[in-house]
Amino acid sequence: MGTLVIDIETASPFEEPPENSNDTQYFELFAVSLAYADNVNDTPETEVLFRSGDWDDRYTIDLYERLFEWCTNRSVDRLLTYNGTWFDGTHLLNWARDIDDTADRDFLARTEALFENHVDVALAAADEYEAELWDDQHILPDWKVYDLVGINNDSVWYGDYDLPDSYLSGIDGKAVQGKHIGQILGEAYVQNIDAGIEHTSVHNELTQLLKDYCLSDVADLIDLYTALGGSHLDDTYRRTAADIA
Repeated sequence: MGTLVIDIETASPFEEPPENSNDTQYFELFAVSLAYADNVNDTPETEVLFRSGDWDDRYTIDLYERLFEWCTNRSVDRLLTYNGTWFDGTHLLNWARDIDDTADRDFLARTEALFENHVDVALAAADEYEAELWDDQHILPDWKVYDLVGINNDSVWYGDYDLPDSYLSGIDGKAVQGKHIGQILGEAYVQNIDAGIEHTSVHNELTQLLKDYCLSDVADLIDLYTALGGSHLDDTYRRTAADIA
């Protein structure tokens, strides 16, 4: 039974979203991280698909096409996300719907098909470790759940990469976080592509940092799913496109 993992990274190049907003109008698709295993006990294949151009819709379309191509070549019976009901699924479905309206594609149906057997591992983790939730939390950070379960999901540290200070201006903390990609790093990556400097050593270093971070979001999620109950989660935490909409 083939298991696929999807995690997306977004950027907000045009307008910073209001605090706690999940309105798709503020977000652009920057990268898709993928993992796949024929058997949950196998070491998964992994891939990161980055945006290949500026913020024009054609590059969003290109990213979807590469996502579907990668998935089509594998027998997917189950999709795992971490908080995909709230974030990844919401945006992937909304962007697909917008693309279909303007570019005459069938992306919405194909995205809905991916989410037909979607299991949101974050919901299972929140139930398992309910006592760890703060009063205003519905979902635990994935790093905390990995720690509670005892899975070594290493952080990605800025100090391990040779990046100029200009790339790190405005970034708080020593470890890469998703919000850093959304606010700074994703846009910097796209600007480099748009400027034609993607072959420079600085851009290569940025790419490696982003790739390592993106892979950390998907590489261990199958193990986390297994640790929390594996296939016993499939019915209770199944969230289809209809549940997300």
